[in-house]
This record gives sequence, structure tokens and C-alpha cells, in this order.
Amino acid sequence: MRITTVSLLLGALLLTTTIRAQTTDDILKIMVRKGTITQQEADSLRKEYNTRERREQATADSFPLRLGRSLDLSGYTDVTYTNYAHPSAGKYYDGFAIKRARLDFQGHFSSKFDYRLLFDFVGQSGANGTAPTGGGQISPFLVDAWISYKPFTWLQFKAGQLYAAFSQENTTQDRNLDMIERTQVVNALVARKGDAANGLVDSLGNQNGRDIGVQLFGNIGKLKDHYLLDYYFQVLNGAGINTLDNNQSKDIDARLVVHPLKWINIGGSYYDGYDRFTSNLNKDQLRTRWGTEVGLVQDRWSVKGEYIRGQEGAHHPTKHEGWYGQAAYFFLPKQLEGIVRYDWYDPNTAKTDVKSTYYDLGLTYYFNVWTKIQVYYSVRNQQGPTINNNLFETQFQLAF
Repeated sequence: MRITTVSLLLGALLLTTTIRAQTTDDILKIMVRKGTITQQEADSLRKEYNTRERREQATADSFPLRLGRSLDLSGYTDVTYTNYAHPSAGKYYDGFAIKRARLDFQGHFSSKFDYRLLFDFVGQSGANGTAPTGGGQISPFLVDAWISYKPFTWLQFKAGQLYAAFSQENTTQDRNLDMIERTQVVNALVARKGDAANGLVDSLGNQNGRDIGVQLFGNIGKLKDHYLLDYYFQVLNGAGINTLDNNQSKDIDARLVVHPLKWINIGGSYYDGYDRFTSNLNKDQLRTRWGTEVGLVQDRWSVKGEYIRGQEGAHHPTKHEGWYGQAAYFFLPKQLEGIVRYDWYDPNTAKTDVKSTYYDLGLTYYFNVWTKIQVYYSVRNQQGPTINNNLFETQFQLAF
């Protein structure tokens, strides 16, 4: 079949699906039955349509500037006001800040090859240096840089700087977070802020949950409107973003998510590797993480939760764990959402009176799909000497 004919048929599929609410499969089956196209041509059209549909869903929360077939440019910025109380230290802080200012370059060269380059122009800590999270300030910095090859739905490859495939919250983009701040256990154990108070900040430090390596992933078990299983397997440097590996070992990371129904996600993650920590910068230590997750997401409400446990060192290891549970509800459909969250973390299970519990409240108003304002209040209780370091934050996000 000539290319022009295929294009016309694909356009007709898109239009007919929109007007009559029929599925693509139904239309293609009718066309094959009437002899308009062959089964092989129908399979090719179905694959191309699904590819376009996935790309549209991936960019539905922004209006990218298309600079040609192979490049979409989008971006966003977060302007934040913070009021933080820490009476035990005699300090109170409030002020405005630019939390993120990002440009996102995404594109494709065919239905099988995609790429992404994501830059942030706000200073962040790097992998090496003297900052509390393991590195000196760098700006701008490269957040994502990867290419992907997708020969099959069930077998796909990605290489470059990318998310560590661990935890549902970690793999949620910053612009799509339910609340302004991430949970304690994800910040501490999944390549983010770490746990500086306990000397457990590794070279991953504040690496935006990312590392450099290769990923094997895919979707298995196509049901009526979703896949039954998503899997991810990674081999990573383990040294963080924008830096070479700092030892002779590679880290292994895996995540498995089951979808018994389209709106239900049940999963687990595992991470194993070696790194150096601020408590002993001259020694490679074993770093292990494992976690479970669940998510129930409907149009107006959602419930999510995770439990993550980790340890450092092989002999007399330091063990830490945490979990969170949250519930959200749209009081106004797609506009006004309220969220409550319970967030608990134990930085060292061998010690007493070191646990911390956050009671978080959030409210988000969506002006439209690219602009929103969030309000966040966290009542924070820590064991040991009583510390009332409650946090109030509001954030305005504008995207294009």
C-alpha cells in the first residue's frame, strides 16, 4: 500500500474514533473483513496509531512547542513560598524561591526510537563536593539524557541518565507530584536528599532520583484497556548523575508492577550495589533497598502507599525503614483536589527515640492543564527532644 493511502486511513481512524467512540480495533476489523486493507496492513496501522496515542497522553499536561517531526520542546517553573519553624534551634525561616526552572527536549526518529534531554537552571548539589547532600552547587545541570529503542511492547531498551526504577513516588515527575514535598523515606533512601543527620548520605545524595546506566523494560499481558504487568531492570553506575562510576561494581535495580484492573497498581522494587557514605568516605559499603507499593487511582479519588527498607554495610549493617499512606479527593472534578498523608521514617532501627512522623495536608487548584497552585502544611513530630519544626509551603507552577 502506498504511503499516502496509509496516511489517509490513519487519519480516518483518528477522526472516526473521536466521532463515534468506536475502538481502533473495531474499525480495523471491519476494514479487513470488507477487504479494504489486508491483515498485515491493519496490524501496521494499529501499531502506528497506538504509538501516536501514547505520545499524546505523555504530553497531555503541557503544550509543547513542536520544532519539527523529531523534536518537542516544553518546560515549567516552580515558584515557592516557604515558612519553616525550628524553635529548638531558635530559628524561623520564610521566603520565596525558584525551586525548579526546566526545559524539556523530547522527540522521536521513528516509531521505535525516542530520546529526551531535560535541563534544570536552578542550582542543585552534584555527585562530588562538600554540600550536605554529597556535592557542590552546580547550575544549570542535566537531569535526564537518554535514548530508547522499542522493537516490541514487551521488550524495550533505554540508555543514559534516567530514573532509578525504584518506588512509585520516585518515578513520578516533579511537576506531577501530589504534594509539594516528597516523603521522608523516598528522600532518604532513593537517591534524593539522603539522611545527613545520621551520616547516611551516599554519593547519590540529592540526585533527583536518577543515575546513569541501561534499562530493559516492557509491558506484558494486554487486556481490554491496559497491560497486566510492567517490568523494569537496570544496571547502573550507582554514583549519581553527571559523574563516572566511583568503584569497580555496578548496581542492580528492578521493579515489577501488576495491574489486575486498569486503576489498580501493586508493585515491588529491589536495589543492590556498593557506594561510599559521608560517615566513611574511604570505604565501599554494600547498599541494599527493597520496597512494596500500591496505588488505587480513579477520576475523583486516589489512595497510595509504600513501604521501603534499606541497609548499609555487610557486617553490623545500619538498617532503616519507612512508609507512607495517602488519600486524595477532587472536590471539584479536575480542578480542586485535597490530600492527606501519614509519613513515618526510622533512620536507624538499632536506636531508640530517633523516629519521625509527618502529618501532611495538601490542597491543589488546577487553573488548567498547564497551570496550578499548591498549598502544603506539615505537622512534624520527632522523637527524643521535642522538636516542633512544622512547615508551610505554597507553590505556583506554570508550564508550556
